[in-house]
Amino acid sequence: MPPTSNMDDVELKLDDLIDTVVKAIVSAYQTQDLDNALVIRDELQRLPSALTTEVINGVILRLVQTDPDLCRWFLLDVFLREADPDGRADVAERINLLMADLKTQQDR
Repeated sequence: MPPTSNMDDVELKLDDLIDTVVKAIVSAYQTQDLDNALVIRDELQRLPSALTTEVINGVILRLVQTDPDLCRWFLLDVFLREADPDGRADVAERINLLMADLKTQQDR
């Protein structure tokens, strides 16, 4: 097995982190445990800003493909709970665009 570069290691660990976050979000959603979801949000916000952005982008991409309602719930109702309405609207539009793009790809 050839040695991996540091960037490959970082990408693998980022993917693992995104997987873990998605699993935690799914669990919180299934139990409708808002307090647990808020803990997930708070932990994500403790990460450096650039890493938080990467993780949230990965979470959005995974959840929009598997469960758009769950994606909306976590991003809009939990993660952006205290954000200004314009910011929430921008994210909602991004989710809608991703969903439309996925539907277009599936229809091909």
